[in-house]
Amino acid sequence: MISAIAMGQAKLKKVADLPKKVIETSGLAYFKNEFLITHNDGGHKSEIYVMNLKGEIVKKINVKDTKNRDWEDLAQDDEGRLYIGDFGNNDNSREKCQIYILPKNFLDKDEIKPKKITFSYEDQKNFPPKKSQLNYDCEAFFWKDDKLYLLTKCRTKPFTGESRIYEVPATPGKYKAKYIGSINLCQAGWRFCSVTSADYDAKTNTLAILTYSRLYVVSNIKGNDFWKGKVKSYSLPVVKQREAICFKNKTTLFMTDEKKKGFGGGNLYELKLKSK
Repeated sequence: MISAIAMGQAKLKKVADLPKKVIETSGLAYFKNEFLITHNDGGHKSEIYVMNLKGEIVKKINVKDTKNRDWEDLAQDDEGRLYIGDFGNNDNSREKCQIYILPKNFLDKDEIKPKKITFSYEDQKNFPPKKSQLNYDCEAFFWKDDKLYLLTKCRTKPFTGESRIYEVPATPGKYKAKYIGSINLCQAGWRFCSVTSADYDAKTNTLAILTYSRLYVVSNIKGNDFWKGKVKSYSLPVVKQREAICFKNKTTLFMTDEKKKGFGGGNLYELKLKSK
């Protein structure tokens, strides 16, 4: 459990309006210090989009033999492989979720057939479970030391704010996702506490966790006890459909939001962090 959360300040800078092709952006990766990779939310084509740092699309890549049932986040490893998380599960009724693995040379291709991870949660017995146990939707994951870590999005009624953390190997196969612990950022409701994206910076051993209206940054992590680190909370202006974030460097992150009627959005941002 997190015992205390410090408050930090953040400077949010709009970089660009996103192209119409990616207005439902739901994952983001900073690739080779030169490109941003994104994709659309569920129901869209099985494609990833390569953008320059001005938010302009420079390439589209078709991900063959897949379906965008509910693509929710991107992760990458230290070799340059890209992972696409098809594990959105709003109703907690999916018995199998997928993660697609693109090889490190994926940027050279116009279409590519990925390797696949198929998984279910080791402790989910009912599909869906009762309302007080709706902890199996996922919109966030990251890579660390040859493992993928999934942070679930709390949908329990009543709302608890719990994000359960599961672990699967970062290699193709069929697995039971192993529960390793929970992180409780707050209990103030889904706008503030429901996890929508995450990224891990190995150089600084820092985890960024995004919600619709806040960014939480976890540092001083011991091993894989992500819930025991030092946490800072950064308020973001106005509640928006924010579902994608990634580190640029230790003090700056890229973030996108989906374009929604009445909420605005559809933008690329730089988010600079500073302490009070």
